[in-house]
Amino acid sequence: MDRRYFIASLAALPSLAWANPPSTATRPKLRNNANMQRLAQASVRRLDPALSNITGFTLIDVESGEVLDSYQPDLALPPASVSKAITAIYARHVLGSNYRFVTRLFATGPVIDGIVQGDLYLVGGGDPALDTDELAELAKTAIAAGIRGVKGRFIVDGSALPNIDRVDPTQPEYLGYNPSISGLNLNFNRVYFEWKQVSEGYNLTLDARGVYNKPLVSWVDIQTEDRGAPVFKYSTVNGHDKWSVARSALGNGGGRWLPVRQPIDYAGEIFQTLAAGAGLRLPVPRHGKVPAGAQEVARFESNPMDEVLRWMLKYSNNLTAECIGLTCAQKLGNNPTSLQSSAGRMGRWVQANLGIAGVNFKNHSGLTDLSRVSAMQMAGMLASAKGQVGLNGLLKKFNLLSRNGNLMVVDGVTVTAKTGTLNFTRGLAGYLEKNGRKYSFAILTADLAARENIPLAERERPRGARTWSGKAKRQEQALLRHWLGLIA
Repeated sequence: MDRRYFIASLAALPSLAWANPPSTATRPKLRNNANMQRLAQASVRRLDPALSNITGFTLIDVESGEVLDSYQPDLALPPASVSKAITAIYARHVLGSNYRFVTRLFATGPVIDGIVQGDLYLVGGGDPALDTDELAELAKTAIAAGIRGVKGRFIVDGSALPNIDRVDPTQPEYLGYNPSISGLNLNFNRVYFEWKQVSEGYNLTLDARGVYNKPLVSWVDIQTEDRGAPVFKYSTVNGHDKWSVARSALGNGGGRWLPVRQPIDYAGEIFQTLAAGAGLRLPVPRHGKVPAGAQEVARFESNPMDEVLRWMLKYSNNLTAECIGLTCAQKLGNNPTSLQSSAGRMGRWVQANLGIAGVNFKNHSGLTDLSRVSAMQMAGMLASAKGQVGLNGLLKKFNLLSRNGNLMVVDGVTVTAKTGTLNFTRGLAGYLEKNGRKYSFAILTADLAARENIPLAERERPRGARTWSGKAKRQEQALLRHWLGLIA
């Protein structure tokens, strides 16, 4: 590390842009500057020398509001999936712990002899986790209500949320964790691609698999091509998703999830297939918006918001975070047309309710390197009263490791946190509790120059990223062990 950079960073310790007046947060109190410098010097020795210039961290006693330790606290970096912790706080306060996404069937005419005398609408409510088996349950509910067919049209309505092509346009388009978004989502807007080698080449299938149902998909097409790279190519042909895959990359067989770029059509096709299997015949689905006065005939409700948030934080699902953030913005009276505008609304909510100004979120999931948050801002958001309430019981336990990488169990100590990882970007933020006292912390590290230099063909697994991530994780553990000795 450049010694001049280190000294300059100590001289700047620490500042935080707090909203005026912070009605729900207490301004962190700074320790004596000499003590802060001494602590920072001791803490920075735990950092990897190759990462120290691009790391910022902060530790706050949430009861007193005192900043106990901090290094480069105002260094604004991409928080990656740590963003989801703030999205969870936002959702719990704006939507409530018991909020449920609802997917509905509406009819525009009465049911006579099992036939809807009008149109049938499948209307999404923005549920990010709706799966094939749940869609099958919705079809069974309609049949239980006496519906066996439709005189008019079958229409799918995904207008509950804006249609967004990808969470992050800079990511390779074949990545399953970078799906499209709409008000009607299915299987996280992914289709399962499976291939098996046969004597004449490969047998390729695409299905919308659940646990109990595995309907084949025709709206998405895939074929092999003789080429070396890229492994996958995507195009839209007559409104349908069309993929090609390099034959040389397939080996003997395998499978992976691919994103769906026409999620409304995908959900409509799968519902039509599932309904037919259960005895409800439907025409080919069309797009449309349910009219006022249509009657609800069946519904499927998601799990309560707390369960959705707990799952989202545990598995770091990007579509879930984005759908939740967009739904919050709508609840607050906004009509966002992009993730950036929706994330900007979340930032304004953070300033008004968590007392932290200046955060710059570009989406709700963290799947971007354009968002900017400092360690002081992140730890401050978690230390705020509403931040603590918003995350209470949601974050998963984070294991402490010894210097040798072995699991550490320390009496009276628990760590709950959210991790965040992009290539050459790492974040960890949460709560350290020791002997009944609670501390919020954030550790952010990012090599933006290394990210910028990743060739497009290597953006899924670039060279050096795994080694870099290991260094970032080890310095997080070193800081946590150091803080255990620092606090009471």
